[in-house]
Amino acid sequence: MVIVDTSFKKLQGLVKKKISLEELEETLVDLGMELDEVEGDEIKIEITAERVDLITPEGLARAINSYKGFVKKYEEIKINKSKYVHKIDSSVKKYRPFTRSFVVKGVDFDDENIKSLMWIQEKLHDTYGRKRKKVAIGVYDLSKINFPVTYCAKKPELINFVPLGMREELSGMKILQRHPTGRDYAHLLEGSDKFPLQIDNNSEVLSMPPIINSARLGKIDSETEDIFVECTGPSEEALDDVMNILATMFNDWGGKIFSVEIKDGKKSVNCPNLKKGKRKITANLVNKLIGLNLKTKDLVKFLPKMQYNVSTVKGEGVTVEIPSVRTDVWHEVDIADDVARAYGYNNIKPTLPNVSTIGERLPFNIFVEDLCNLLVGRGLVEVKTFALTNHQDQYVKMDIKESEHVALGKNTEDKGLSMVRSWLIPEVIKSLVANRNKEYPHNVFEVGIVVHPDKKADVKSRNVEKLVCGLCEEKIDFTQIKQVLDGVFSFIGLEYSINEVEHGSFISGRAGNVYVGKEEVGIIGEVSPQVLDNWGLAMPLAALELDLRKIFSLVK
Repeated sequence: MVIVDTSFKKLQGLVKKKISLEELEETLVDLGMELDEVEGDEIKIEITAERVDLITPEGLARAINSYKGFVKKYEEIKINKSKYVHKIDSSVKKYRPFTRSFVVKGVDFDDENIKSLMWIQEKLHDTYGRKRKKVAIGVYDLSKINFPVTYCAKKPELINFVPLGMREELSGMKILQRHPTGRDYAHLLEGSDKFPLQIDNNSEVLSMPPIINSARLGKIDSETEDIFVECTGPSEEALDDVMNILATMFNDWGGKIFSVEIKDGKKSVNCPNLKKGKRKITANLVNKLIGLNLKTKDLVKFLPKMQYNVSTVKGEGVTVEIPSVRTDVWHEVDIADDVARAYGYNNIKPTLPNVSTIGERLPFNIFVEDLCNLLVGRGLVEVKTFALTNHQDQYVKMDIKESEHVALGKNTEDKGLSMVRSWLIPEVIKSLVANRNKEYPHNVFEVGIVVHPDKKADVKSRNVEKLVCGLCEEKIDFTQIKQVLDGVFSFIGLEYSINEVEHGSFISGRAGNVYVGKEEVGIIGEVSPQVLDNWGLAMPLAALELDLRKIFSLVK
């Protein structure tokens, strides 16, 4: 839940036509938001979490203006060219690799605007910025900065400046130890031998991201007219999104926005980029998703209410421009949802489908539950392991070559998680290792999902339901795990065969692929001593892994 604190007077001043508090409340509900609290002129609005652009009252007003038809089309702000340069030094790449910035001139920083800026900055930090992990924002008095600004990294003992809110000069490490904000966010720099730093051409410190600004350059007061705004983080896209939102807000404050050239090695980009997206939508898709009977002309009517500018209309296809601040639009489904809001969810009349059905469990789910009950009856304990794992556990420790898999982005918070599991046996071994101080035997099973790449699928991957069984004790061998396999297929009522196979994870001559007819459905074997040693598991282990979907499709 994200709450926007503002005043009705301020919001009324940003909306193009006068609206009552009751009308505001109705409009917010139509947009999927809620007027949470009213105390005199002060109001609290609960916005939908994905609409980062609505965190600012200015962004909220833009949405209301479009929805109410107070503006004919959404207008991006004007960006003025400048000669300001912001350099990214290679020294910072290992720590917090990216920065973005722009300049605002001619802003009236009265008490209300200063408080509003501080509130919005922290709200963006806490929500979209994930407590400054993803995005950290800094605002500075432009008149005190000598360009170019350089984003770099230095050893903590070489960093010395007076942090905002203090009068004493501190080193980088002492800021983390003694400054209240430093203590709150010290974990973000934990383990770093160097700390990120924004410095100007006079080597004066602007800030130590993502912790604190300097007291001299980072303090905004009533005498400030022009500002330098920057943000840092691990994702260029996230930084661009935040800069577009803030630049649009400052423009609506009456400021003039000037671009800054970001030089990152040989690469150079201008910020803000105000990059607009483009998507094609059809009435047929919208009707299918929300159950209406709209025509193409209806889409052309409703889309501008949700800030989309209709670019072209060709046959049934409507191409729209997505505003640079709309970070929430990832798919045509998002646009269809906006069409439903523009149409009015209250205007959609519920209808009963012309079918009569009785709810029951899916046959596959019954099949899986029966298998689980069988294995519990044979004395195996069910475990549940995590879907996210890493290359080391899935391949290196298992003594096999890397296969095609679904990798996570480079900027994952936990560096021990780099992929989605592609098979279950390594993860079950991980659970056995975690319990190796408990009394043996450890006979376990899991029914879980692995994810395989699939270029034909909408999301470029597909889930595969699998069963894994592991028998771990002093005198375990291939015969015993095969007895479990015999029991499973006897219960299912299928004949199977095993074809011997050489597999790096298993002892040579004691591993095989499992077949039903000509269909390969799994693997079985004794885990090799080398793999057990890689994991630090002292007891022998025999395991099998079966593709339950394939097997279920073969059951008559």
